[in-house]
Amino acid sequence: MIMQDKLEKERDDAKKAVEECVYKMRDKLSGEYEKFVSEDDRNNFTLKLEDTENWLYEDGEDQPKQVYIDKLAELKNLGQPIKMRFQESEERPKLFDDLGKQIQQYMKVISSFKNKEDQYDHLGAADKLKVEKSTNEAMEWMNNKLNLQNKQCLTMDPVVKAKEIEAKIKELMSICSPIISKPKPKVEPPKQEQTIAEQNGPVDGKGDNPDPQAPEQGTDTAVPLDSDKKLPEMDID
Repeated sequence: MIMQDKLEKERDDAKKAVEECVYKMRDKLSGEYEKFVSEDDRNNFTLKLEDTENWLYEDGEDQPKQVYIDKLAELKNLGQPIKMRFQESEERPKLFDDLGKQIQQYMKVISSFKNKEDQYDHLGAADKLKVEKSTNEAMEWMNNKLNLQNKQCLTMDPVVKAKEIEAKIKELMSICSPIISKPKPKVEPPKQEQTIAEQNGPVDGKGDNPDPQAPEQGTDTAVPLDSDKKLPEMDID
């Protein structure tokens, strides 16, 4: 009985999910999705929602759980293109703005190159050219995609998608950032000048070496004391 109750609840939940999907999609078609669906698509979609709603209270009143799951998937697949166009329109402007800011940042660096500022004077000509080339190509790509997208109707799939803009940002940064962040090479400090004696060596064969005849300091060689001299033997009567 417990298993039967569980299966019945799952079936009811699947049916309610279809009902909720019908109501939500109907609201979205007249709300946030309105600009992203053509008139013909709207009519077809609305008709599909009405048919599904009628089915739920007629032939779909008591169906197996899998039937409701399939019906829900059918509705979501029908609404997915509209949902995608809406989500893309939300994400695209921000990503284009991020790409534009990145391009501006690198354009300032390129200006510093041309002004021969000390900050980047350690970079080679090939690296500087690489940064300039990549930045110009990214700017051309962005302007081209923006112009095409502005001409595209919102009820059609976008010309450029958010993931493409994200990929372009990563590509630009992966090329330019490692170059402009290269540290300047370290300059070794000059070595301390040697003393005149070290440079020229000993004068007239005399240096700091001690007299070879003199005993070295710290040796154990000792001068015998008078007290250590051997006394003459005494005759003992």
